[in-house]
Amino acid sequence: MKVANIPKDEGARLAALESLNIIYSPSEERFDRITRLAKRLFDVPIVLISLVSSEIQWFKSCQGLTASETPREVSFCAHALLIDMPLVIHDARIHPDFADNPLVTDEPHIRFYAGQTIKYMNKKIGTLCVIDTKPRDFTTADLDSLKSLASWVEIELENINYSDTVIKLLQSNSQKQRKQLIDSITGIWNQQAMKQILQKKYSGEDTERPQITVMKIGLDEENEDTEHSRALMDSLLKEVAQRIRSVLLGSDEIGHYGEKEFLVVLNSSDKATARTAAQNILRSICIEPFQVEDGLIMTTASIGLARSEDLPGGDWRDLIDMADSALYDAHMEGGNRSILASAET
Repeated sequence: MKVANIPKDEGARLAALESLNIIYSPSEERFDRITRLAKRLFDVPIVLISLVSSEIQWFKSCQGLTASETPREVSFCAHALLIDMPLVIHDARIHPDFADNPLVTDEPHIRFYAGQTIKYMNKKIGTLCVIDTKPRDFTTADLDSLKSLASWVEIELENINYSDTVIKLLQSNSQKQRKQLIDSITGIWNQQAMKQILQKKYSGEDTERPQITVMKIGLDEENEDTEHSRALMDSLLKEVAQRIRSVLLGSDEIGHYGEKEFLVVLNSSDKATARTAAQNILRSICIEPFQVEDGLIMTTASIGLARSEDLPGGDWRDLIDMADSALYDAHMEGGNRSILASAET
């Protein structure tokens, strides 16, 4: 197996990548939208937005793989950084540089690979790549489409709009620490991360008390089909998280907070905004069945909401308790509904 050489501008390239504070950040709908489109457009099982760090390639968005990273030394994308054109491998089994690569000989059994580099600050930081488990051709029109989608990724990188709190969270944690804040099932923040986000909002670092809404979202009655399969439930949770993210603003935060629960922090305490967001989430979950493994599952959810301005003397723990109590009431009233807590709840 040939290991890719280190690019001549490696130091500047890594500096550009690290300035984004994006390695081990949660999955985002705006990037997943691109990889889902590429998967349909090219009819391939795997699409990645792969960012090549000093030791790993990490997937900001991933369709078709459960892994979130691989060692850099086995990365096809590390080779793509070295050339000024897309890297296209029609059949990796017969390519002298890749035939004995473990990603070819073992899972995911890569046969076809096409990767277009993506740049930030005019440095190649990774690729948008499409992968197939069988050999195939790639036309000039396909290459043009891949380049266009890679340009879209670059635009999204230039317009990252994390909230000030999340920027502080990412900057205050090393890559290793940030990895511990990502939920392994859904790719979004985990409970520990959401607590840190709320702590920072209430820490006094901001000049004013936060004006936010906390939403506790829980799936309603358990589906019998999900009781016997952990893998089935994990797949469902991942799809539910994706639908919730699709209707949130980019500055809002979502985390997997309990076994079948999510926590959302809206950066607004406006009552109408909160109610609208809750209804959009409920509608996105129940509008159509979830494709899970080889079957379809219908499910609904309930939401408890708590606004910071309704609890001026409390802290973030009290806000979660209020939202949790409202969620319980929503479940008890039959589910598929949202309830806004009050200070008297």
